[in-house]
Amino acid sequence: MSEQSVRLHLKILHEPIIPINEMVNAMKGVYASAGFRVDIVSTEQLDLPLLMDVDVGQCVANSATEEQEELFAHRNHVGDNELTIYFVRSTIPAYNGCAAHPIGRPGAIVARVASVWTLGHEIGHVLGLPHTVNQDSLMYGGGTSNITNPPPDLSSSEIDTMENSPYTI
Repeated sequence: MSEQSVRLHLKILHEPIIPINEMVNAMKGVYASAGFRVDIVSTEQLDLPLLMDVDVGQCVANSATEEQEELFAHRNHVGDNELTIYFVRSTIPAYNGCAAHPIGRPGAIVARVASVWTLGHEIGHVLGLPHTVNQDSLMYGGGTSNITNPPPDLSSSEIDTMENSPYTI
């Protein structure tokens, strides 16, 4: 298994309860066990008070609300195969995060109430992973705070999907 990387740009509108570095380190641990390096390329504070609480609609892939379109327009210095993570106060409706993004602007939103596993989970969606019913999995669909037996797992089929993502380098 050759090591691939996922390149992230962190855009902070509101600090989450769990420190961002803890979320990044948790993600790095899970992804490293699957042969992926997580690179933080940049970190930027954004002063966008009207987008701290983002309407994400039903948070469905290939469907973005007007507020998501506006938020994801803030991609300073982000390359084509790189992902932008927006840390916000909340999503409307209330989710820990949302990986739905405008076409051509890949990334995810992470809310203030997110668990330590939410960042890795949402990036998993951007890389093509669906929810699973396995509570030991990073991609468990019942809420990342309900993952059992941490650190969570990635299956061999999930790793194959991640390797074939246009966002792994």
